[in-house]
Amino acid sequence: MSTKSPKPGAGQSRGMIGKLVWVAVVVVILGGAVFLAIDLTAPEAPPPPELEAVETFDDMGTQHLAPGEGTPQYNSNPPTSGPHAATPAACGVYRQPVPDVSSLHSMEHGAVVVQYDPELSQEQITELEEIGRDVGGEVIVAPRPDNPAAVVLTAWTKLLILDEVDREVISAFEREFGNRSPEAGAQCPFQVDEGA
Repeated sequence: MSTKSPKPGAGQSRGMIGKLVWVAVVVVILGGAVFLAIDLTAPEAPPPPELEAVETFDDMGTQHLAPGEGTPQYNSNPPTSGPHAATPAACGVYRQPVPDVSSLHSMEHGAVVVQYDPELSQEQITELEEIGRDVGGEVIVAPRPDNPAAVVLTAWTKLLILDEVDREVISAFEREFGNRSPEAGAQCPFQVDEGA
């Protein structure tokens, strides 16, 4: 009966492969850590040129107003954060103003709010409504008598004033600031279309 003896160097090969696997794992882990460190410390990219006029306001918090509690003083007009209604406004296209305290709750969930001066021409209002439908989900389009300009775009802590309807700027604002809020990702389905 013959017994075969292991080939010379077979154990060394397995040992060498094991060491190479461990070295590869360590290199991947270290490389990932370096990448994350570089990525997390990289300066924030500047906004697209059409959004250079966006104003950023201090976050006034996310607390809910008690029933009957008065409207607080906000740090922007329209407000971009702060105490708000316990129930968010449904996303969609409105022909009547949406209370600031309700639209704020929707912004807390990641919605972008497009509010316009009710004195805009019907052509511009129709264009805003079409933009709202094209965006679909997380947007509210509504008139606002207290608007400081023809059109005002708001998202959580962000505000942009427009002198006229500009589809490209509205779309860029939605892409850049939509769903960037304390409760981003909470659903705000497009449920209202008073302009249809």
